[in-house]
Amino acid sequence: MKILYFASTPFYVKPNPSFHLMYAMISDLLANGDEIFFIGKENPNLEKHIPEEFANNPMFHYRLTKVSSVGKNKFALRYLNGIKYPFKAAKFVKEYMPQCDVTYIQSGATIPYYVLVAKHYAKRQKILINIQDMFPGSSIASGVMPQKWMQRIFYRIQKIAYRKADKIVGISEDMRDKFLAQDVPYEKTEVILNWFDDKTVHHVDWDNNRYVKKLGMSKDKFYVQYAGTMGYVFDYKIVLEVAELLKGYKDIEIQMIGMGSQKDAFVKAATERGLTNITFLPLEPQEMVSDVYSACSVCYIPLKHGIIGNSVPSKAGLLMECKKAIVTSADAGCKYAEEINSNKIGIACADNDPQAVADAIAYLYNHPEECKEMGERGYMYGHELYSRTYNMKKYIELFQAMCR
Repeated sequence: MKILYFASTPFYVKPNPSFHLMYAMISDLLANGDEIFFIGKENPNLEKHIPEEFANNPMFHYRLTKVSSVGKNKFALRYLNGIKYPFKAAKFVKEYMPQCDVTYIQSGATIPYYVLVAKHYAKRQKILINIQDMFPGSSIASGVMPQKWMQRIFYRIQKIAYRKADKIVGISEDMRDKFLAQDVPYEKTEVILNWFDDKTVHHVDWDNNRYVKKLGMSKDKFYVQYAGTMGYVFDYKIVLEVAELLKGYKDIEIQMIGMGSQKDAFVKAATERGLTNITFLPLEPQEMVSDVYSACSVCYIPLKHGIIGNSVPSKAGLLMECKKAIVTSADAGCKYAEEINSNKIGIACADNDPQAVADAIAYLYNHPEECKEMGERGYMYGHELYSRTYNMKKYIELFQAMCR
């Protein structure tokens, strides 16, 4: 197959889920014998734009468009800047499209404009779009777009992409439900999960764990861990309430690992409340992922109301592979919560019930064998389902079907 890959993010910004998924997809498509025609962004603030192993591969061709960077807190400017890029890149779409069998468009808030450009030059080629965060739904749920008039406008714009694309890939069944609620035909949708890299991620025993040794962690403590971005989808306020409720457990430590737009406010609030059972730690390098996730007793994923469906926490599969029980607070009744509870791989609580979260953590603290069994069940359940191998096979089969 010959695949036009229309990217919405540069390769080298920082290690993040977009980089991880983009790198894995292109690597596996090339390994499958497919030819990639890549259109991407050239950010003047970056030294590297394309991984050398791709740039030196004769089956990988690329064209880059220079873009300027805009601060994350400048929504209007960021959106306008995002609109410019696909139109500036149109000359490369025109060049590559006749050589390709199918077009893959990477997720982004301005994806309707990518679809319009691709559709303009496509003849027989089908167009597949990937949605990681539903826009404007995720922005509304995280509280950064409260204006009703703005919400209506962006919902209408987004429907252009859904209408004109041939296939829409979401990353959960909850997200598929959101597509259907916006009148997308079921047969146009696919669900392919965000994966962990089963070639590199694995459970690390306590005695061999580099993160345990680095921090001098104690076997006598119960570690509740969140590792990731503390951004607008992350509900630090419920973590504060949970920590308050667990203050009486002197050997329960809540580890908050990472950075993000909400980190400073979180640290300030925890300090003001005297919550010494919360420890704030920096992100570790990518090669430490297995050690970090394997070091905790249980993982906690605190989500704001309305996030599920519009987005999905990418760390669930990682935690299952590292044999860790999951405690989460999310929308009551969502399929994400049902998956965790019905398969007994953790405990999912309502996002407005910190007492239930604290009780869940205390229960697992008091029942260490059951906590371990949940982690083992999670591994058995998610080892294949959330793996890179399984989900890239689904992408390759979907591309092949679209080329027929």
